[in-house]
Amino acid sequence: EIDTLNEKYQAQVYIEARWSSDIGKLTLTADQYRQLNEGNSVTVLKYGEANWTPELFVENAVGELKEVIRYTLKKNNNQRDYQNVEICERRDVKGTFWEKLELHHFPSDVQELTVSVASSYYDDKVLLQKDEHHLSCINREAFVDQQEWLLYEHVGAQTRFTVEYPFRDENDNKEEKRRSIFSATCHAG
Repeated sequence: EIDTLNEKYQAQVYIEARWSSDIGKLTLTADQYRQLNEGNSVTVLKYGEANWTPELFVENAVGELKEVIRYTLKKNNNQRDYQNVEICERRDVKGTFWEKLELHHFPSDVQELTVSVASSYYDDKVLLQKDEHHLSCINREAFVDQQEWLLYEHVGAQTRFTVEYPFRDENDNKEEKRRSIFSATCHAG
């Protein structure tokens, strides 16, 4: 549902993030370690309570989001990286998102609808980027405002950076810090 007057829209989005970790750094149960060593995938609901995560959040959320977060772990079968585990964070997110709507040629305007995901960490620890093997997509069948808006299939993805300037003291490192922000954008007209 798109609210042009208040420049926001409601949506349900699915977000995936992937990273790897050494198996020795993970806090898992004995059964989960056994399953990984046998080559099986392991789903862990409370992985983030005891293990490192990229601390992702939706930057343009308005109010509280309803989120369900799951983690799936799989051991890399490559001989060189045998102690490496790939972690996949899956988020089902439902809520309201802010979007600057440009209504210059109403009612024939084409609007961008963007979801922006950021990390609490600076880009020296977490760099968010598009996954070339799992492209962003949209479910047009679930779009509520189909009678008022046409939702286009194409989804654009980009990474941008915000720059933060820390409090400066004479003895401090004066280097600026950057955070990466991943944005997925679709269009409605």
